[in-house]
Amino acid sequence: MGKNTQLYEAFYETPFFWMNSDKPYRNEAMKNRGDFLEQYSADRLRSVFGNARVFENVHIWGSGRDEVAEIDVLVVFANRAIILQAKTKRLTIEARKGNDSQLKDDFKKSIQDSYDQGLLCAKCLNDPSYVYKDSTGNIIKIKPSFNEIYIFCVVSDHYPALSFQANQFLKIEETEFIKPPFVIDVFLLDVLSEMLPSPLYFLSYINRRVGYADRIVSNHELVNLSYHLKQNLWVEDETSLMILDDSISADLDIAMAVRRTGISGAATPSGILTKLGDSPVKKLLTQIEHLEDPAVIDFGFLILHLSGEALEDLGKAMGQMSRKANAQKNHHDLTVSVGDSGMTMHFSHDASKVAAKRLKEHCEKRKYTSKAKSWFGLCITPVSFQVRFGLKLNYPWKQSDTMDEVTKEMLVGNKTLEQAMSSQVKHKVGRNDPCICGSGKKYKKCCL
Repeated sequence: MGKNTQLYEAFYETPFFWMNSDKPYRNEAMKNRGDFLEQYSADRLRSVFGNARVFENVHIWGSGRDEVAEIDVLVVFANRAIILQAKTKRLTIEARKGNDSQLKDDFKKSIQDSYDQGLLCAKCLNDPSYVYKDSTGNIIKIKPSFNEIYIFCVVSDHYPALSFQANQFLKIEETEFIKPPFVIDVFLLDVLSEMLPSPLYFLSYINRRVGYADRIVSNHELVNLSYHLKQNLWVEDETSLMILDDSISADLDIAMAVRRTGISGAATPSGILTKLGDSPVKKLLTQIEHLEDPAVIDFGFLILHLSGEALEDLGKAMGQMSRKANAQKNHHDLTVSVGDSGMTMHFSHDASKVAAKRLKEHCEKRKYTSKAKSWFGLCITPVSFQVRFGLKLNYPWKQSDTMDEVTKEMLVGNKTLEQAMSSQVKHKVGRNDPCICGSGKKYKKCCL
């Protein structure tokens, strides 16, 4: 296997040296190489986000009619954005041999310059004074209201030390909206788009990967992705460093070989993409990723932050609340606390105006009693799990005598999954009676 890998690498790299030695053609070869990297990166991102959300060669113009910067590939999805800067600058032979000064010089000319350009573009995105145009001069309409902006620095060559060098040498600037950079090669982008082909799953992984950049150690990004596919990438707050072994990527290697060469095996590693099956959570996520409503999308990201076990519990609770709401022809709420945030699913057949008012009031109370920084609400049609609308409350918690009085009867539990029903059963149900949720089981064996 190792010899085959070296042979494939030689096939990929040798033409570069051939063309680079042809002086009359050298500049044209480098341009073509750069154009291909940008085009291929854009195509892979289109396979995830669709054509309408991916733009190439975006020129940013200031109020003085001067071009400020250029984005190689821009992805806009709800209140998230990806700025991809592609670089084809290779490591020189001296750098590969371990020449430290040459290595730093090569790194600056490729990764650092790429990041600096991406950072400049990211700072413009939330400023309404800038205008965006494509390569033909047509204006691209972009609403400057991004909660998260990711900078991808993509290189055309694979070498295992890329992530390590980025952590050691890259000088970054992080803001509330601009996240740490994601430094990868084009081969990883290919695998990412193949294994996480939906905006919600793709961005959820990127969010955690860049957030844990200084706490995860591995020899290659494929190891990190493979771990995520199996376990849902998560590092506890008290964990300062997590080291991942290369063997973790075995399932991902097999899955890609199955997809690309047709060998027998599992095309998808067992884990977050397979365990949900057709559960209520899966049905919910499938709808959310196609709605592109910022509040609803944020709700989906919060769900994906839960562990595998918590997702299973959430699916069971959703089924229970849905059945109760349908059987009793009344509304029921399912509330989940996640760190300094939380969410409430409102199962209701009521008119949207009535349901929206009730959901907002309930979320305000839950946010207050949990002392949370933010809270998300989602109105869902029982049984069908059809998403109707969502809301987001995002403001600092502040003590209020009025809210203390309003919420004094509200239970405040410390469980991860808290079921809070907003309506009560109006008649006594015996332990051996059919369950009120309509499951067909006895009450004592079900919701009791």
